[in-house]
Amino acid sequence: MNQFALRGGQPFTLDTPAVSASTTNGLALETLEHGAYYAGKIGVTSMVARWHAKKRRFVFGEFSLGQYQLKSLAHIADSGRGTEDRFIPLARPEPKDAHRISDYAFETAG
Repeated sequence: MNQFALRGGQPFTLDTPAVSASTTNGLALETLEHGAYYAGKIGVTSMVARWHAKKRRFVFGEFSLGQYQLKSLAHIADSGRGTEDRFIPLARPEPKDAHRISDYAFETAG
């Protein structure tokens, strides 16, 4: 439900526009380099992820329920993958040790 009533019974509609590649300032899909690390966002969460060109996915690690897990997400402009979250790459920094993903994990993740 995306409609609320204000005082006096006036309807207030909460419009949440869909995020598209054209409305973001993210790096274009064509400019990404295989194996490179990119700083960006997943929704409102900042993240550093590694681009896998063949799979067309960003691979990143995160702690969930006390365990380190690898996950992968599509680029914001890659719309053919259902309703999952998307990664918006904003910059290409040098990765810190905490963000590094081994080549083996990178190739076998999601």
